[in-house]
Amino acid sequence: YILSCIIQHFDQSRALEWGWMAKYRIVTPERVDFHYTTAGLASRAMAWLLDQLFLNFVRAAIFFMFISYMKLGAVVIILMFFVLDFFYFLYFELYWAGQSPGKKYMGIRVIAASGGRLGFNETFMRNLIRNIDNLPVLMTLGAIVAALDPYGRRLGDFAADTLVVVDAHRPIPSESVVTRGRVNTYMQDPVLKNRILSRATREERNFVFDLTSRRDELEPEAREELFRRASAMLREKYNLPKDMEYLSDEQAVLNIALTLESAKIT
Repeated sequence: YILSCIIQHFDQSRALEWGWMAKYRIVTPERVDFHYTTAGLASRAMAWLLDQLFLNFVRAAIFFMFISYMKLGAVVIILMFFVLDFFYFLYFELYWAGQSPGKKYMGIRVIAASGGRLGFNETFMRNLIRNIDNLPVLMTLGAIVAALDPYGRRLGDFAADTLVVVDAHRPIPSESVVTRGRVNTYMQDPVLKNRILSRATREERNFVFDLTSRRDELEPEAREELFRRASAMLREKYNLPKDMEYLSDEQAVLNIALTLESAKIT
């Protein structure tokens, strides 16, 4: 735990200064800029090590469960090891928003380089090339390639057009939280509040938090358009009451963000 904290602090406080991390810029179709900080090699190595420790624990359990079955047990062990090694990262990166348990603990995640949602094709290709990155041992080739690339991409990232970034969840601006009681009418309706909390996905929560925290960085036209689209989508999904349509698009999204923030969803 202490080592991981030191690595996280080192990556985020000194690596940018020394050029070991970089700002990656994504431009949306609405010509809005978003910047991500690429993850440093130290935090990625630590995340990989944590994942391997967990995998080794599971491998040991599988080994002792089937070793007594002799030849059949050996075949089962080999097959299960193969499935575990490949689908472990595939599953978590696909369904945990680009984070394996090790990446989640270290505060980093995989994203599509285009800025879109990380899909099956990208995740599959990234992990298919993992065996090549692992040559000759311990992700040596992947680490060398990542060290030479300005955005820290290994071969799997190049093949899948992905990259690993710092998963920095920016808090909702303090001035918005201060006015919670005045503007957040959704919190006053327990039924509506529970509906929002029960239907919100992790990706939606991250999107809402990111949009509300970056709103002052957007150009006025882009800001209005993004909040209009977000409000239309969220109003429909959460079935927001018709009598609350007097709220502006931005205020509606902010109310949802404050509701999610109050529950401290993880």
